[in-house]
Formats: sequence, structure tokens, C-alpha cells
Amino acid sequence: MINPLGLVYLAVFTVAGAIGALAGTTWIRADSVAVPGTLLWCVSLMVAVLVASPPPRMIMLSVAWVVSPLLMFVAAEGLCSVVLAQRGERVVATVIAVRDGTEKGRHLYYTLADPRDQRIPGELGLWPGSSIGASGNPEGAVGQRVTVVRDPQGLVDPRLPEEVADNEGAFIIGPGVFVVVAVLCMLAGRPLNDDGGTAHSRRRRRPAKRSAATTGTRPRRKRRRGKSDHRSSGGAQVEPSPRPDS
Repeated sequence: MINPLGLVYLAVFTVAGAIGALAGTTWIRADSVAVPGTLLWCVSLMVAVLVASPPPRMIMLSVAWVVSPLLMFVAAEGLCSVVLAQRGERVVATVIAVRDGTEKGRHLYYTLADPRDQRIPGELGLWPGSSIGASGNPEGAVGQRVTVVRDPQGLVDPRLPEEVADNEGAFIIGPGVFVVVAVLCMLAGRPLNDDGGTAHSRRRRRPAKRSAATTGTRPRRKRRRGKSDHRSSGGAQVEPSPRPDS
């Protein structure tokens, strides 16, 4: 059931996801997204809590907040996929610089130049034949060439053609994640009853009758109406016998 508070919660997490889509642009390095993304995630919860303080259903709101980072991730991947699918150019680029990222373990990022020796905005984060988290991945070096899909406007990082094809699944996963977050927000925004409980608890309970043992008084006996209830004050009256004449 749609409720105003649930819509506000959904709007907060949607805006946070839209801002999180900046992680898919060249404005923020891929290995530096964790810190601002975490801050944005915490701020979204603070804003959601302040909308209705205290929240009527804090547990359900927390569940929606825990799931909301998926919305940020899908928004970032979806932006990159849409841009490269709509206006991306496939070029053979040359590696002009190699940088080791700040993540735990070894992760190289490559700065590329196009066939006209102009720098391509952003960095390539995956070399052909390598996979994230695998050991012994092949690595590129300065001077090597690699085929990539680049954005002529420089909004998103260049990516391998197979990455662009794999990220097309974001068009299917994205709406599904949004629906899940929307349902959780609607459940979190449901108002509580006036007494803070369920509908069953709102029914007034009749006070229990006090027993005679509790009050310490004797219960009054009900008088039965009938012939047996009529008492004579002196019992049956006996007429005196006449005195004998003297």
C-alpha cells in the first residue's frame, strides 16, 4: 500500500543512488569511490530518520538502508553502460601510464591515448584476459596497445568491449533492485496505530469482575421471590383459649 512517508524514504534512497552514479564517471577515480560512497550511504540514513523522528518502523527502514547500496552500484554501472552503448567509440588505444591502485592487493589502472596521441579521459581498470580477484592476471605495460570503447565526451572511463557487453545486464537488474527498495520503503513508512500496537491490541478489554475473596466482603444473596420469602414476624399466632366461668 502506497503511503506518503514510504514515498519520502524511497525518494531519499533514489537521490542517494543517483548521486552515487557519479562513481561511474571520470570525476572520481575508481579506487577512491569507497570513502565518499560510504559517507553518502550514512547521510542517506540520517536524512531518512530525520524525516519522521522517531521512525514508525525503524527495523524495516534499516533493512531498506542496508539494501540501498545495491541501488547505488546499479546506478553507477547503468550510467556507464548507457553512455558507452549509446555514443561509445571503439578505438585501438596505447598505454601511456600505469598506476597501482589503493585497494588491498595489486590492481593496475591504465592511462590511454587514442590513435591521434590524445589522452583518453579516465582510466582502464581491467586488462584483456584478466578477471577481478583472480591471481596471476595478465598485465599491460607502457607502449602496449589495447582495444577499448571510449566516450568521446569523456564522461565515463574507457572499458573493454566485453565489459560493455557484460554490463548490459544492469538494464534488467536495475529495475529489480529498485522494486525491492521501493517495497521495503513502503513497508517502513506504514503508520503505527494510535496506541502503538496492532489492530488487535486496540480492542478494549472489559475489566474482570472482582471476586469476593479479593474485595473481602461477602456477596449479597439475591432474594428469591415467592411464597417462601414472606416471613411472619411472630410466627403463627395462636388464639388464647377462653377462661372458664368461675
